[in-house]
Amino acid sequence: MKKLMLIALAAMLAIPFVGCKKEETIGDKIDAAVDSAKKEADKAADAVKDAAKDAKKEADKAIDKAAEAVKDATK
Repeated sequence: MKKLMLIALAAMLAIPFVGCKKEETIGDKIDAAVDSAKKEADKAADAVKDAAKDAKKEADKAIDKAAEAVKDATK
């Protein structure tokens, strides 16, 4: 009899957890979309920074090359 009561008690305690699946609310969906957009914006910002660094390096190379050309021309 004790085992039967214990099994019944365990079943009653387990039932609320077995069928509970959290439904995603509109707020949850909006939060997820905002988080995703923020991550993508951060990635885009990093890409722009990298592109700007590369452009600066190329500009510096072009300036150095032009300076050498001017230096050679004035000799």
